[in-house]
Formats: sequence, structure tokens, C-alpha cells
Amino acid sequence: MIPLGEPLEGLPALARHYKQLGDAVIRGLRQTPRSLSLPATTDARRDGLAAQRLYVVRGGTLAACCQGRRLLLWDEGDVIVPDPDDGVTFQADGAVLLAGYDFVDLLEEILAVPERARRWSELLITQQALLTRCLAALTPEENHTGSRFAYFHPGDLILRQGDRADGVYNLFEGEADVLVDDVVVGRVTEGELLGAIAVLTGAPRGATVRARSRCAAMHIPSDGFHHLIRAKPSLIHGLMTDMARQITELNAQVVTLSGRTP
Repeated sequence: MIPLGEPLEGLPALARHYKQLGDAVIRGLRQTPRSLSLPATTDARRDGLAAQRLYVVRGGTLAACCQGRRLLLWDEGDVIVPDPDDGVTFQADGAVLLAGYDFVDLLEEILAVPERARRWSELLITQQALLTRCLAALTPEENHTGSRFAYFHPGDLILRQGDRADGVYNLFEGEADVLVDDVVVGRVTEGELLGAIAVLTGAPRGATVRARSRCAAMHIPSDGFHHLIRAKPSLIHGLMTDMARQITELNAQVVTLSGRTP
């Protein structure tokens, strides 16, 4: 494994240990792997990389990418544990040769031998440690400054109409109602950014957001949010989509209320 980003102390030794563990797990297996030759590609899954196979790199390098950004390179001897197709892509700048193992059968064989199972567990823990360090090497320290995680219970106010905008909330879990003048005009769910309009315009909060269920959210201060937008312009598309949906819901609410007016 070749991490991409700022070098961190101890990372090369950890990467070497991961390669050694992979070799110890794979060596002597009864299952005969299938070879997969990949050309230079921007999407290895499209060119034959299967989600239900464990691969060992026999030649070349394969880049693991998320949201268009390269995180690391798997190089010769590395074990690539199956990853769900949830946004992680694999790219190759040149030809890559892989040995692929059926993961279900492989796992059964690994767990049947206690020593091999122990090595497998250690490999997974080491991979987690490596990925955590890769993320730290790629993320500028200023992106974390002032951010905090917060929990809200049903009925708690996440944002209050009229308050000064000091940041946004990224809702990781739960649902919340959006209220204007104490009237529910919409709902937000996990994955949405709350309070972005006020931060972008500098105006007071235009609505109250009240938790419907237990909510978990990351609070990002205004300056951190502006930095995030500059670093990741694609975030604007998501914001526009959310705002368009909220406007549509608000219009529908106005129509409904208008129909009830005598």
C-alpha cells in the first residue's frame, strides 16, 4: 500500500506489516485464484473487478478513489479486501494483474484454521489503521477547527428562526421538521445540510428546525463551511438540490393552507 498525501510517521512500517499479513493469510490456501488483467482504466469495476472477490496485486498498481480523489495505491503483494460498491472506485494508470479469490469460500477456509483466522483479524485491524492514517494525511487540519458533533432528542431545537447564523449542521442521522412562524413547512432527513442559506447570505435564520427523532449532526462553523465549499465546489449542487426540494415543499404547503382559507 502506498498512501497518498502528507507523509506520517510510522506509516511505511504499517504498510509493510499489512503486506506481510496478507502473504501469511493467502499462502497455502487450497482455493486456486483466477487471474484478472486490467488495462489502464478509470473504473476497474466496469472492466471486471468483482465486488465479491478478494484480490492480491501481482503486478502494477491500483488506486482507490472516493469522490474523485485518490486515497492510496495498492501495489504488488497487497491484499484488497472486498468493498461494497458505495462510492469507492478503483483506477489504474497502466496494466494491472490481480489474483482473485471467491470471498465466501476464502473466508470459510481462513476461519477453519485458528492461526490463519488470527492473522486475518490482524490484517483487518491493520487495514483500518492504515485507512485512518491515509485520511489524516489527506485532510487539512484547518478543516477540523471548531467542528463538533451534537445529538438532539425529539422536540429539541437544532436551529431557531431569527438567530444569527454561526454555521451549518450536517445531519448524519434522524429526521427534523422545518417550521416558519411555528408552522411546519417541511422536513429534513439524514444527509442534508441545515442552515446553509443563512450562512451564505449573512441573514438571520429564516426557519426553525426541530428534531422529530433522535438526531446526530456535525456542526461546521461558518468559516469552515466557506472553506469546504471552496475546496469542494460539487457541494453546491447538493445544496441547490436540497433548496429546490424545500421550496417545492413550501409551495405545496402554501397551496394547502390557501385552500383552507375561507
